[in-house]
Amino acid sequence: MSEPDSVDRHITHWSRELSDLDPQIEGIFTRMQMIVRLLRRNKDRWLAAGGLKHWEFQVLHHLVAAGPPYRATPSLLAEWLDTHPATMTNRLDRLEQAGYVDRVHDPGDRRRLLVALTPAGRAIWQERMDDGGLEEQALLAPLDPGDRELLDDLLRRMVRAAEADGPPLMPDWPSGPDAENRMSKRGTGG
Repeated sequence: MSEPDSVDRHITHWSRELSDLDPQIEGIFTRMQMIVRLLRRNKDRWLAAGGLKHWEFQVLHHLVAAGPPYRATPSLLAEWLDTHPATMTNRLDRLEQAGYVDRVHDPGDRRRLLVALTPAGRAIWQERMDDGGLEEQALLAPLDPGDRELLDDLLRRMVRAAEADGPPLMPDWPSGPDAENRMSKRGTGG
């Protein structure tokens, strides 16, 4: 066993109150929760370092995930981000003012507007992703390659079990040459 951490102290404390507390299960889930909390704080910090808010990054991220030519309807972005269309319009206005997106007419239907990622939007997204990748590497630094492979496999097994009883935990990103056609069938107007 490795050196005790703050979660071990948490378990000791709550074991006095909860006689049936399983220290191993409590340790696993509390550590996962604390790591997720740390990742969120770190993400907020590295996004802010690039001048981005979380929602701004999410819009850019979804446009990149859509694949070339990195466009989507405003209504589809609102659906993906679980945001009211009026809120999305305001957010797109701000991103357009920052130079990260443009609104362009759909070449297949000039009455419809699409949100297009600009080179500046792609660049700031890439910078933030690079910083996030460095943060993730630093968090995993104490683990050797074998430990990382084991951790990855164990988490994969947990995800597969969770997905067996419900929907996928990750979305299927619409990408590739026909992504825009699939998106235009799902999303309407804009």
